[in-house]
Amino acid sequence: MGSYKKQFYVKNRLNFILTILTCVFATALNIATAFILKLLMDVTTGDSLKDLEKIIICSILYIAVAVLVLLLKRHYYNNYMKHAMVRFKNYAFSKLLGKSINSFDRQVTGKYISIFTNDMASIETNYVEANLKITTQILSFLGGLAAMAYLNWLLMLCVLVISMLPILVSLVFGKSMEEKVRIASARNEGFVSMVKDILTGFSVVKSFRAEKEILGLYKEQNIEVETAKNNKRRTSDFINILSSSSSMVVEFTTFGLGAYLAIKHIITAGTVIAFIQLLNYVLGPVGTLGPLFTERKAAKSLIDKIENATDTIEGEGAADEKESFENSISFQNVTFSYEKEQKVLNSINLTIDKGESCVIVGASGSGKSTLVNLLLGYHNDYEGEICIDGKNLKCLANSSLYNLFSVIQQNVFIFDGTIKDNITMYKFFEPTAVAEVIEKSGLEKLIMEKGEDYKCGENGSFLSGGEKQRISIARSLLRKTPILIMDEATSALDLKTAWLVEEEISRLKDLTRIVISHRMDEGNLRLYDKIIALNNGQITEIGDFDQLMEKKGYFYSLFQVAKSA
Repeated sequence: MGSYKKQFYVKNRLNFILTILTCVFATALNIATAFILKLLMDVTTGDSLKDLEKIIICSILYIAVAVLVLLLKRHYYNNYMKHAMVRFKNYAFSKLLGKSINSFDRQVTGKYISIFTNDMASIETNYVEANLKITTQILSFLGGLAAMAYLNWLLMLCVLVISMLPILVSLVFGKSMEEKVRIASARNEGFVSMVKDILTGFSVVKSFRAEKEILGLYKEQNIEVETAKNNKRRTSDFINILSSSSSMVVEFTTFGLGAYLAIKHIITAGTVIAFIQLLNYVLGPVGTLGPLFTERKAAKSLIDKIENATDTIEGEGAADEKESFENSISFQNVTFSYEKEQKVLNSINLTIDKGESCVIVGASGSGKSTLVNLLLGYHNDYEGEICIDGKNLKCLANSSLYNLFSVIQQNVFIFDGTIKDNITMYKFFEPTAVAEVIEKSGLEKLIMEKGEDYKCGENGSFLSGGEKQRISIARSLLRKTPILIMDEATSALDLKTAWLVEEEISRLKDLTRIVISHRMDEGNLRLYDKIIALNNGQITEIGDFDQLMEKKGYFYSLFQVAKSA
Protein backbone atom coordinates (compact mmCIF):
# COMPACT_ATOMS: atom_id res chain seq x y z
CA MET A 1 0.00 0.00 0.00
CA GLY A 2 1.41 3.39 -1.02
CA SER A 3 2.02 6.12 1.53
CA TYR A 4 -0.92 8.12 0.16
CA LYS A 5 -3.41 5.24 0.52
CA LYS A 6 -2.17 4.53 4.06
CA GLN A 7 -3.39 7.98 5.13
CA PHE A 8 -7.01 6.76 5.11
CA TYR A 9 -6.17 4.49 8.07
CA VAL A 10 -3.65 6.57 10.07
CA LYS A 11 -5.16 7.10 13.55
CA ASN A 12 -8.39 5.84 12.02
CA ARG A 13 -8.11 2.03 12.22
CA LEU A 14 -10.44 1.74 15.20
CA ASN A 15 -13.21 3.59 13.34
CA PHE A 16 -12.57 1.36 10.31
CA ILE A 17 -12.67 -1.88 12.35
CA LEU A 18 -15.81 -0.84 14.25
CA THR A 19 -17.46 0.16 10.97
CA ILE A 20 -16.70 -3.29 9.51
CA LEU A 21 -17.95 -5.04 12.68
CA THR A 22 -21.22 -3.12 12.66
CA CYS A 23 -21.54 -3.95 8.95
CA VAL A 24 -21.18 -7.65 9.85
CA PHE A 25 -23.91 -7.37 12.49
CA ALA A 26 -26.16 -5.38 10.12
CA THR A 27 -25.70 -8.03 7.41
CA ALA A 28 -26.52 -10.81 9.87
CA LEU A 29 -29.69 -8.97 10.90
CA ASN A 30 -30.70 -8.47 7.26
CA ILE A 31 -30.29 -12.17 6.57
CA ALA A 32 -32.22 -13.01 9.74
CA THR A 33 -35.21 -11.23 8.17
CA ALA A 34 -35.51 -14.06 5.65
CA PHE A 35 -35.74 -16.68 8.42
CA ILE A 36 -38.35 -14.64 10.32
CA LEU A 37 -40.45 -14.44 7.13
CA LYS A 38 -39.99 -18.21 6.61
CA LEU A 39 -41.23 -18.93 10.14
CA LEU A 40 -44.21 -16.61 9.66
CA MET A 41 -45.10 -18.31 6.37
CA ASP A 42 -44.76 -21.79 7.85
CA VAL A 43 -46.87 -20.82 10.90
CA THR A 44 -49.76 -19.91 8.58
CA THR A 45 -49.97 -23.56 7.51
CA GLY A 46 -50.44 -24.67 11.14
CA ASP A 47 -52.96 -23.81 13.88
CA SER A 48 -50.74 -22.77 16.83
CA LEU A 49 -51.24 -19.18 18.00
CA LYS A 50 -48.48 -19.60 20.59
CA ASP A 51 -45.93 -20.02 17.81
CA LEU A 52 -47.22 -16.84 16.18
CA GLU A 53 -46.92 -14.96 19.49
CA LYS A 54 -43.30 -16.10 19.89
CA ILE A 55 -42.45 -14.96 16.37
CA ILE A 56 -44.06 -11.55 16.98
CA ILE A 57 -42.04 -11.08 20.22
CA CYS A 58 -38.85 -12.09 18.38
CA SER A 59 -39.69 -9.64 15.60
CA ILE A 60 -40.06 -6.75 18.08
CA LEU A 61 -36.70 -7.59 19.69
CA TYR A 62 -35.19 -7.91 16.22
CA ILE A 63 -36.36 -4.40 15.25
CA ALA A 64 -34.93 -2.89 18.48
CA VAL A 65 -31.53 -4.54 17.95
CA ALA A 66 -31.52 -3.58 14.25
CA VAL A 67 -32.14 0.11 15.06
CA LEU A 68 -29.29 0.10 17.61
CA VAL A 69 -26.87 -1.61 15.20
CA LEU A 70 -27.77 0.77 12.35
CA LEU A 71 -27.22 3.81 14.59
CA LEU A 72 -23.79 2.50 15.62
CA LYS A 73 -22.94 1.66 12.03
CA ARG A 74 -23.72 5.17 10.79
CA HIS A 75 -21.80 6.72 13.71
CA TYR A 76 -18.57 4.82 13.06
CA TYR A 77 -19.06 5.01 9.29
CA ASN A 78 -19.29 8.82 9.33
CA ASN A 79 -16.37 9.11 11.75
CA TYR A 80 -14.21 6.94 9.52
CA MET A 81 -15.12 8.91 6.37
CA LYS A 82 -14.41 12.26 8.03
CA HIS A 83 -11.01 11.30 9.48
CA ALA A 84 -9.96 9.45 6.31
CA MET A 85 -10.55 12.44 4.02
CA VAL A 86 -9.16 15.02 6.46
CA ARG A 87 -5.96 13.00 6.84
CA PHE A 88 -5.59 12.28 3.11
CA LYS A 89 -6.21 15.88 2.01
CA ASN A 90 -3.88 17.28 4.68
CA TYR A 91 -1.15 14.81 3.71
CA ALA A 92 -1.46 15.58 -0.02
CA PHE A 93 -1.45 19.34 0.62
CA SER A 94 1.57 19.10 2.94
CA LYS A 95 3.40 17.22 0.16
CA LEU A 96 2.45 19.97 -2.28
CA LEU A 97 3.81 22.63 0.08
CA GLY A 98 7.00 20.58 0.39
CA LYS A 99 7.75 20.92 -3.32
CA SER A 100 10.40 23.36 -4.46
CA ILE A 101 9.28 26.44 -6.38
CA ASN A 102 10.95 25.02 -9.48
CA SER A 103 9.08 21.70 -9.41
CA PHE A 104 5.81 23.43 -8.42
CA ASP A 105 6.00 25.68 -11.49
CA ARG A 106 6.30 22.67 -13.81
CA GLN A 107 2.53 22.15 -13.50
CA VAL A 108 -0.20 24.66 -14.28
CA THR A 109 -2.06 25.92 -11.20
CA GLY A 110 -5.36 24.70 -12.64
CA LYS A 111 -4.16 21.11 -12.28
CA TYR A 112 -3.67 21.54 -8.54
CA ILE A 113 -7.06 23.26 -8.19
CA SER A 114 -8.75 20.39 -10.04
CA ILE A 115 -6.96 17.84 -7.84
CA PHE A 116 -8.09 19.42 -4.56
CA THR A 117 -11.69 19.89 -5.70
CA ASN A 118 -12.99 17.46 -8.34
CA ASP A 119 -10.51 14.62 -7.88
CA MET A 120 -10.81 14.68 -4.08
CA ALA A 121 -14.62 14.47 -4.33
CA SER A 122 -14.32 11.52 -6.72
CA ILE A 123 -11.84 9.73 -4.42
CA GLU A 124 -14.13 10.23 -1.42
CA THR A 125 -17.11 8.70 -3.21
CA ASN A 126 -15.51 6.12 -5.48
CA TYR A 127 -12.59 4.94 -3.35
CA VAL A 128 -12.96 5.58 0.39
CA GLU A 129 -16.73 5.14 0.53
CA ALA A 130 -16.60 2.43 -2.14
CA ASN A 131 -14.20 0.36 0.02
CA LEU A 132 -16.80 0.23 2.79
CA LYS A 133 -19.62 -0.47 0.35
CA ILE A 134 -17.62 -3.27 -1.28
CA THR A 135 -16.96 -4.83 2.14
CA THR A 136 -20.64 -4.59 3.05
CA GLN A 137 -21.76 -6.04 -0.28
CA ILE A 138 -19.29 -8.95 -0.09
CA LEU A 139 -20.48 -9.76 3.45
CA SER A 140 -24.07 -9.60 2.24
CA PHE A 141 -23.30 -11.85 -0.75
CA LEU A 142 -21.47 -14.48 1.32
CA GLY A 143 -24.03 -14.34 4.13
CA GLY A 144 -26.89 -14.69 1.65
CA LEU A 145 -25.25 -17.69 -0.03
CA ALA A 146 -24.55 -19.34 3.34
CA ALA A 147 -28.19 -18.89 4.37
CA MET A 148 -29.35 -20.27 1.00
CA ALA A 149 -27.05 -23.29 1.41
CA TYR A 150 -28.57 -23.92 4.83
CA LEU A 151 -32.07 -23.87 3.33
CA ASN A 152 -31.33 -25.81 0.10
CA TRP A 153 -27.82 -26.34 -1.27
CA LEU A 154 -29.00 -27.30 -4.78
CA LEU A 155 -30.91 -24.07 -5.32
CA MET A 156 -27.99 -22.15 -3.82
CA LEU A 157 -25.56 -23.65 -6.36
CA CYS A 158 -27.84 -22.64 -9.22
CA VAL A 159 -27.98 -19.06 -7.89
CA LEU A 160 -24.18 -18.99 -7.47
CA VAL A 161 -23.48 -20.10 -11.05
CA ILE A 162 -25.85 -17.72 -12.81
CA SER A 163 -24.89 -14.80 -10.53
CA MET A 164 -21.46 -14.75 -12.18
CA LEU A 165 -22.97 -13.04 -15.26
CA PRO A 166 -23.03 -9.45 -13.85
CA ILE A 167 -19.50 -9.87 -12.47
CA LEU A 168 -18.19 -10.90 -15.89
CA VAL A 169 -19.80 -7.79 -17.41
CA SER A 170 -17.85 -5.52 -15.06
CA LEU A 171 -14.57 -7.34 -15.65
CA VAL A 172 -14.96 -7.00 -19.42
CA PHE A 173 -15.80 -3.27 -19.42
CA GLY A 174 -13.72 -2.14 -16.41
CA LYS A 175 -10.72 -1.01 -18.49
CA SER A 176 -12.91 1.15 -20.70
CA MET A 177 -14.42 2.87 -17.66
CA GLU A 178 -10.98 3.57 -16.16
CA GLU A 179 -9.85 5.23 -19.40
CA LYS A 180 -13.01 7.37 -19.58
CA VAL A 181 -12.44 8.61 -15.99
CA ARG A 182 -8.81 9.47 -16.79
CA ILE A 183 -9.80 11.46 -19.89
CA ALA A 184 -12.60 13.29 -18.03
CA SER A 185 -10.17 14.27 -15.25
CA ALA A 186 -7.59 15.56 -17.75
CA ARG A 187 -10.22 17.59 -19.66
CA ASN A 188 -11.48 19.09 -16.40
CA GLU A 189 -7.94 20.17 -15.45
CA GLY A 190 -7.62 22.08 -18.71
CA PHE A 191 -11.05 23.65 -18.23
CA VAL A 192 -10.29 24.82 -14.67
CA SER A 193 -6.94 26.28 -15.80
CA MET A 194 -8.62 28.16 -18.64
CA VAL A 195 -11.35 29.61 -16.38
CA LYS A 196 -8.70 30.66 -13.84
CA ASP A 197 -6.69 32.42 -16.56
CA ILE A 198 -9.77 34.23 -17.90
CA LEU A 199 -10.82 35.46 -14.46
CA THR A 200 -7.25 36.51 -13.60
CA GLY A 201 -6.95 38.42 -16.87
CA PHE A 202 -10.50 39.81 -16.83
CA SER A 203 -9.35 43.43 -17.12
CA VAL A 204 -7.18 42.53 -20.13
CA VAL A 205 -10.13 40.82 -21.82
CA LYS A 206 -12.30 43.90 -21.32
CA SER A 207 -9.67 46.43 -22.37
CA PHE A 208 -8.98 44.58 -25.62
CA ARG A 209 -12.71 43.92 -26.24
CA ALA A 210 -11.92 40.21 -26.58
CA GLU A 211 -15.18 39.00 -24.97
CA LYS A 212 -16.37 37.25 -28.14
CA GLU A 213 -13.09 35.40 -28.67
CA ILE A 214 -12.80 34.39 -25.02
CA LEU A 215 -16.43 33.20 -24.98
CA GLY A 216 -15.66 31.11 -28.06
CA LEU A 217 -12.64 29.59 -26.30
CA TYR A 218 -14.76 28.91 -23.22
CA LYS A 219 -17.50 27.23 -25.27
CA GLU A 220 -14.95 25.03 -27.05
CA GLN A 221 -13.35 23.87 -23.79
CA ASN A 222 -16.77 23.50 -22.14
CA ILE A 223 -17.95 21.18 -24.92
CA GLU A 224 -14.76 19.10 -24.61
CA VAL A 225 -15.07 18.63 -20.84
CA GLU A 226 -18.81 17.89 -20.93
CA THR A 227 -18.32 15.45 -23.82
CA ALA A 228 -15.67 13.61 -21.80
CA LYS A 229 -17.98 13.50 -18.76
CA ASN A 230 -20.85 12.33 -20.96
CA ASN A 231 -18.70 9.51 -22.37
CA LYS A 232 -17.88 8.48 -18.81
CA ARG A 233 -21.58 8.51 -17.87
CA ARG A 234 -22.53 6.52 -20.99
CA THR A 235 -19.96 3.83 -20.22
CA SER A 236 -21.07 3.70 -16.57
CA ASP A 237 -24.75 3.49 -17.61
CA PHE A 238 -23.97 0.74 -20.14
CA ILE A 239 -22.21 -1.32 -17.46
CA ASN A 240 -25.08 -0.75 -15.02
CA ILE A 241 -27.72 -1.74 -17.60
CA LEU A 242 -25.89 -4.95 -18.47
CA SER A 243 -25.43 -5.72 -14.76
CA SER A 244 -29.13 -5.06 -14.08
CA SER A 245 -30.17 -7.24 -17.03
CA SER A 246 -27.97 -10.04 -15.77
CA SER A 247 -29.51 -9.65 -12.31
CA MET A 248 -32.99 -10.04 -13.81
CA VAL A 249 -31.91 -13.32 -15.41
CA VAL A 250 -30.68 -14.55 -12.03
CA GLU A 251 -33.88 -13.41 -10.32
CA PHE A 252 -36.36 -15.08 -12.70
CA THR A 253 -34.30 -18.26 -12.87
CA THR A 254 -34.32 -18.52 -9.07
CA PHE A 255 -38.07 -17.88 -8.93
CA GLY A 256 -38.69 -20.60 -11.49
CA LEU A 257 -36.50 -23.20 -9.78
CA GLY A 258 -37.96 -22.37 -6.35
CA ALA A 259 -41.51 -22.74 -7.63
CA TYR A 260 -40.62 -26.09 -9.24
CA LEU A 261 -39.06 -27.46 -6.01
CA ALA A 262 -42.06 -26.26 -3.96
CA ILE A 263 -44.50 -27.97 -6.34
CA LYS A 264 -42.45 -31.19 -5.99
CA HIS A 265 -42.64 -30.76 -2.16
CA ILE A 266 -38.83 -30.72 -1.90
CA ILE A 267 -39.00 -27.38 -0.07
CA THR A 268 -41.79 -25.54 1.75
CA ALA A 269 -43.53 -22.36 0.67
CA GLY A 270 -41.80 -20.62 3.59
CA THR A 271 -38.43 -21.66 2.18
CA VAL A 272 -39.37 -20.16 -1.20
CA ILE A 273 -40.29 -16.88 0.52
CA ALA A 274 -36.98 -16.97 2.44
CA PHE A 275 -35.08 -17.57 -0.81
CA ILE A 276 -36.86 -14.66 -2.47
CA GLN A 277 -35.85 -12.44 0.47
CA LEU A 278 -32.26 -13.74 0.48
CA LEU A 279 -32.04 -13.16 -3.25
CA ASN A 280 -31.90 -9.41 -2.48
CA TYR A 281 -28.71 -9.95 -0.49
CA VAL A 282 -27.14 -11.93 -3.33
CA LEU A 283 -28.42 -10.06 -6.39
CA GLY A 284 -27.87 -6.65 -4.79
CA PRO A 285 -24.12 -7.22 -4.40
CA VAL A 286 -23.91 -8.94 -7.79
CA GLY A 287 -25.44 -5.87 -9.43
CA THR A 288 -23.45 -3.28 -7.50
CA LEU A 289 -20.06 -4.92 -6.91
CA GLY A 290 -19.11 -4.73 -10.59
CA PRO A 291 -19.65 -0.96 -10.95
CA LEU A 292 -18.14 -0.40 -7.49
CA PHE A 293 -14.94 -2.25 -8.42
CA THR A 294 -14.81 -0.41 -11.75
CA GLU A 295 -15.23 3.02 -10.16
CA ARG A 296 -12.80 2.13 -7.36
CA LYS A 297 -10.15 1.18 -9.91
CA ALA A 298 -10.69 4.48 -11.73
CA ALA A 299 -10.49 6.41 -8.43
CA LYS A 300 -7.29 4.54 -7.54
CA SER A 301 -5.72 5.97 -10.70
CA LEU A 302 -6.67 9.45 -9.43
CA ILE A 303 -4.81 8.76 -6.18
CA ASP A 304 -1.74 7.77 -8.21
CA LYS A 305 -2.15 10.97 -10.23
CA ILE A 306 -2.30 13.06 -7.04
CA GLU A 307 0.80 11.29 -5.71
CA ASN A 308 2.71 12.09 -8.90
CA ALA A 309 1.56 15.72 -8.92
CA THR A 310 2.13 16.55 -5.25
CA ASP A 311 5.07 14.40 -4.22
CA THR A 312 8.55 15.91 -4.16
CA ILE A 313 10.85 14.89 -6.98
CA GLU A 314 13.78 12.59 -6.27
CA GLY A 315 16.75 14.42 -4.82
CA GLU A 316 14.85 17.47 -3.52
CA GLY A 317 15.15 16.39 0.08
CA ALA A 318 18.69 14.93 -0.14
CA ALA A 319 20.77 18.07 0.41
CA ASP A 320 22.95 19.81 2.98
CA GLU A 321 21.47 22.15 5.54
CA LYS A 322 22.88 25.66 6.09
CA GLU A 323 21.65 27.70 9.02
CA SER A 324 23.59 30.95 8.66
CA PHE A 325 25.37 33.28 6.22
CA GLU A 326 28.91 34.13 7.29
CA ASN A 327 31.11 35.37 4.43
CA SER A 328 30.04 35.78 0.81
CA ILE A 329 28.00 34.74 -2.21
CA SER A 330 29.96 33.92 -5.36
CA PHE A 331 29.08 33.27 -9.00
CA GLN A 332 31.84 31.46 -10.91
CA ASN A 333 31.53 31.32 -14.72
CA VAL A 334 27.76 30.93 -14.50
CA THR A 335 25.97 30.50 -17.83
CA PHE A 336 22.26 29.84 -18.19
CA SER A 337 19.68 29.61 -20.96
CA TYR A 338 15.98 28.79 -21.03
CA GLU A 339 16.48 27.56 -24.58
CA LYS A 340 19.80 26.19 -25.84
CA GLU A 341 20.01 28.60 -28.74
CA GLN A 342 19.97 31.78 -26.64
CA LYS A 343 21.98 32.42 -23.47
CA VAL A 344 20.22 34.57 -20.89
CA LEU A 345 23.32 34.76 -18.67
CA ASN A 346 26.84 34.30 -20.00
CA SER A 347 30.02 33.75 -17.94
CA ILE A 348 28.86 35.58 -14.82
CA ASN A 349 31.60 36.11 -12.23
CA LEU A 350 30.50 37.99 -9.15
CA THR A 351 31.19 38.14 -5.40
CA ILE A 352 28.84 39.72 -2.87
CA ASP A 353 30.25 40.00 0.64
CA LYS A 354 28.21 39.74 3.81
CA GLY A 355 26.64 43.07 4.76
CA GLU A 356 27.03 44.61 1.29
CA SER A 357 24.17 46.40 -0.39
CA CYS A 358 24.11 45.77 -4.14
CA VAL A 359 21.83 47.02 -6.87
CA ILE A 360 21.57 45.25 -10.22
CA VAL A 361 20.71 47.54 -13.14
CA GLY A 362 20.36 47.06 -16.86
CA ALA A 363 17.99 47.25 -19.76
CA SER A 364 14.89 45.09 -19.91
CA GLY A 365 15.81 41.50 -20.80
CA SER A 366 19.43 41.85 -19.67
CA GLY A 367 19.08 38.94 -17.19
CA LYS A 368 18.64 40.76 -13.86
CA SER A 369 15.74 38.70 -12.53
CA THR A 370 17.22 35.48 -13.93
CA LEU A 371 20.45 36.09 -12.01
CA VAL A 372 18.50 36.41 -8.76
CA ASN A 373 16.28 33.41 -9.59
CA LEU A 374 19.37 31.23 -9.96
CA LEU A 375 20.57 32.37 -6.54
CA LEU A 376 17.16 31.46 -5.07
CA GLY A 377 17.45 27.93 -6.50
CA TYR A 378 14.57 28.26 -8.96
CA HIS A 379 16.71 26.70 -11.70
CA ASN A 380 19.51 24.16 -11.34
CA ASP A 381 20.35 23.50 -14.98
CA TYR A 382 23.07 26.15 -15.28
CA GLU A 383 26.76 25.85 -16.02
CA GLY A 384 29.39 27.00 -13.53
CA GLU A 385 29.01 27.31 -9.76
CA ILE A 386 27.05 29.46 -7.35
CA CYS A 387 28.35 29.21 -3.79
CA ILE A 388 27.23 30.53 -0.41
CA ASP A 389 30.14 30.59 2.05
CA GLY A 390 31.94 28.21 -0.28
CA LYS A 391 29.08 25.66 -0.36
CA ASN A 392 27.72 24.80 -3.78
CA LEU A 393 24.13 26.01 -4.09
CA LYS A 394 23.07 22.77 -5.80
CA CYS A 395 24.06 20.85 -2.65
CA LEU A 396 21.97 22.98 -0.31
CA ALA A 397 18.45 22.03 0.74
CA ASN A 398 15.66 24.26 -0.51
CA SER A 399 14.61 24.81 3.10
CA SER A 400 18.04 26.32 3.82
CA LEU A 401 17.67 28.77 0.95
CA TYR A 402 14.24 29.83 2.19
CA ASN A 403 15.75 30.42 5.66
CA LEU A 404 18.62 32.50 4.27
CA PHE A 405 16.66 34.68 1.83
CA SER A 406 13.70 37.00 2.06
CA VAL A 407 12.31 38.09 -1.30
CA ILE A 408 10.21 41.15 -2.07
CA GLN A 409 8.72 40.65 -5.51
CA GLN A 410 7.41 43.26 -7.92
CA ASN A 411 4.15 41.34 -8.30
CA VAL A 412 2.98 41.01 -4.72
CA PHE A 413 0.49 38.33 -3.67
CA ILE A 414 -1.85 39.22 -0.82
CA PHE A 415 -4.00 36.60 0.92
CA ASP A 416 -7.68 37.22 1.63
CA GLY A 417 -6.96 37.93 5.29
CA THR A 418 -6.18 40.88 7.53
CA ILE A 419 -3.27 43.27 7.05
CA LYS A 420 -1.60 41.80 10.13
CA ASP A 421 -2.04 38.22 8.89
CA ASN A 422 -0.48 39.17 5.57
CA ILE A 423 2.50 40.75 7.33
CA THR A 424 3.05 37.87 9.76
CA MET A 425 1.97 35.14 7.29
CA TYR A 426 -0.26 33.73 10.07
CA LYS A 427 2.74 33.20 12.40
CA PHE A 428 3.20 34.68 15.88
CA PHE A 429 5.57 37.61 16.25
CA GLU A 430 6.03 39.98 19.16
CA PRO A 431 3.84 43.10 18.72
CA THR A 432 6.95 45.31 19.00
CA ALA A 433 8.58 43.48 16.07
CA VAL A 434 5.43 43.90 13.95
CA ALA A 435 5.19 47.59 14.86
CA GLU A 436 8.84 48.09 13.90
CA VAL A 437 8.45 46.69 10.37
CA ILE A 438 5.20 48.62 9.89
CA GLU A 439 7.14 51.81 10.54
CA LYS A 440 10.08 50.87 8.32
CA SER A 441 7.86 49.86 5.39
CA GLY A 442 5.76 53.03 5.54
CA LEU A 443 2.53 51.26 6.54
CA GLU A 444 1.74 53.50 9.52
CA LYS A 445 -0.76 55.67 7.65
CA LEU A 446 -2.67 52.64 6.31
CA ILE A 447 -2.80 51.03 9.76
CA MET A 448 -4.01 54.28 11.36
CA GLU A 449 -6.78 54.63 8.77
CA LYS A 450 -7.96 51.02 8.53
CA GLY A 451 -6.41 49.10 11.42
CA GLU A 452 -4.38 45.88 11.50
CA ASP A 453 -7.51 43.73 11.20
CA TYR A 454 -8.69 45.30 7.95
CA LYS A 455 -9.56 42.57 5.39
CA CYS A 456 -7.42 42.91 2.26
CA GLY A 457 -9.75 41.08 -0.16
CA GLU A 458 -8.81 38.43 -2.71
CA ASN A 459 -5.19 39.09 -3.72
CA GLY A 460 -5.42 42.48 -1.98
CA SER A 461 -8.31 43.74 -4.10
CA PHE A 462 -9.19 46.32 -1.41
CA LEU A 463 -5.65 47.76 -1.40
CA SER A 464 -3.68 49.93 -3.81
CA GLY A 465 -0.55 48.67 -5.54
CA GLY A 466 1.64 50.75 -3.25
CA GLU A 467 -0.10 49.44 -0.12
CA LYS A 468 0.36 45.85 -1.26
CA GLN A 469 4.03 46.48 -1.91
CA ARG A 470 4.52 47.99 1.55
CA ILE A 471 2.93 44.89 3.09
CA SER A 472 5.34 42.72 1.10
CA ILE A 473 8.30 44.78 2.35
CA ALA A 474 7.08 44.53 5.96
CA ARG A 475 6.54 40.78 5.52
CA SER A 476 10.14 40.27 4.39
CA LEU A 477 11.70 42.54 7.01
CA LEU A 478 9.85 40.71 9.78
CA ARG A 479 11.60 37.43 8.95
CA LYS A 480 15.02 38.98 9.66
CA THR A 481 16.88 36.69 7.29
CA PRO A 482 20.56 37.50 6.64
CA ILE A 483 19.96 38.20 2.92
CA LEU A 484 17.22 40.41 1.48
CA ILE A 485 16.38 40.37 -2.23
CA MET A 486 14.21 43.11 -3.71
CA ASP A 487 12.97 42.61 -7.27
CA GLU A 488 11.56 46.00 -8.30
CA ALA A 489 10.10 46.06 -4.79
CA THR A 490 9.52 49.83 -4.71
CA SER A 491 8.30 50.25 -8.28
CA ALA A 492 4.71 50.90 -7.16
CA LEU A 493 5.80 53.57 -4.67
CA ASP A 494 6.32 57.23 -5.43
CA LEU A 495 9.93 58.43 -5.69
CA LYS A 496 10.07 60.01 -2.23
CA THR A 497 8.51 57.02 -0.44
CA ALA A 498 10.72 54.60 -2.38
CA TRP A 499 13.83 56.53 -1.33
CA LEU A 500 12.72 56.57 2.33
CA VAL A 501 12.01 52.82 2.34
CA GLU A 502 15.31 51.96 0.66
CA GLU A 503 17.21 54.29 2.99
CA GLU A 504 15.57 52.63 5.99
CA ILE A 505 16.54 49.20 4.68
CA SER A 506 20.11 50.36 3.99
CA ARG A 507 20.50 51.20 7.69
CA LEU A 508 19.75 47.65 8.84
CA LYS A 509 22.86 46.09 10.34
CA ASP A 510 24.27 42.70 9.24
CA LEU A 511 21.82 42.55 6.33
CA THR A 512 23.05 41.72 2.84
CA ARG A 513 20.85 43.47 0.28
CA ILE A 514 20.53 42.53 -3.39
CA VAL A 515 18.19 44.85 -5.26
CA ILE A 516 16.96 44.78 -8.86
CA SER A 517 15.99 48.22 -10.08
CA HIS A 518 14.89 49.95 -13.27
CA ARG A 519 14.74 53.26 -11.41
CA MET A 520 17.91 55.23 -12.25
CA ASP A 521 17.63 57.85 -9.52
CA GLU A 522 20.92 59.20 -8.20
CA GLY A 523 19.67 59.46 -4.61
CA ASN A 524 18.64 55.82 -4.58
CA LEU A 525 21.74 54.55 -6.38
CA ARG A 526 24.07 56.29 -3.92
CA LEU A 527 22.58 54.18 -1.11
CA TYR A 528 24.34 51.06 -2.43
CA ASP A 529 27.92 49.87 -1.91
CA LYS A 530 28.00 48.17 -5.27
CA ILE A 531 26.21 48.75 -8.57
CA ILE A 532 26.21 45.74 -10.93
CA ALA A 533 25.49 46.70 -14.54
CA LEU A 534 24.14 43.90 -16.75
CA ASN A 535 23.90 44.02 -20.53
CA ASN A 536 22.78 41.10 -22.72
CA GLY A 537 23.38 38.58 -19.95
CA GLN A 538 26.89 39.76 -19.10
CA ILE A 539 28.28 41.92 -16.30
CA THR A 540 29.80 44.97 -17.97
CA GLU A 541 30.71 47.02 -14.89
CA ILE A 542 30.83 46.82 -11.10
CA GLY A 543 31.46 49.72 -8.71
CA ASP A 544 29.80 52.43 -6.64
CA PHE A 545 27.93 55.33 -8.23
CA ASP A 546 30.87 57.74 -8.46
CA GLN A 547 33.27 55.11 -9.82
CA LEU A 548 30.92 54.08 -12.62
CA MET A 549 30.06 57.66 -13.54
CA GLU A 550 33.76 58.47 -13.85
CA LYS A 551 34.28 55.50 -16.20
CA LYS A 552 31.63 56.88 -18.56
CA GLY A 553 30.89 53.38 -19.79
CA TYR A 554 27.66 51.40 -20.11
CA PHE A 555 26.23 52.47 -16.74
CA TYR A 556 26.94 56.13 -17.51
CA SER A 557 25.03 55.83 -20.80
CA LEU A 558 22.17 54.01 -19.09
CA PHE A 559 21.95 56.70 -16.42
CA GLN A 560 22.04 59.58 -18.92
CA VAL A 561 19.31 58.01 -21.06
CA ALA A 562 17.09 57.54 -17.98
CA LYS A 563 17.83 61.08 -16.80
CA SER A 564 16.85 62.63 -20.11
CA ALA A 565 13.67 60.53 -20.44
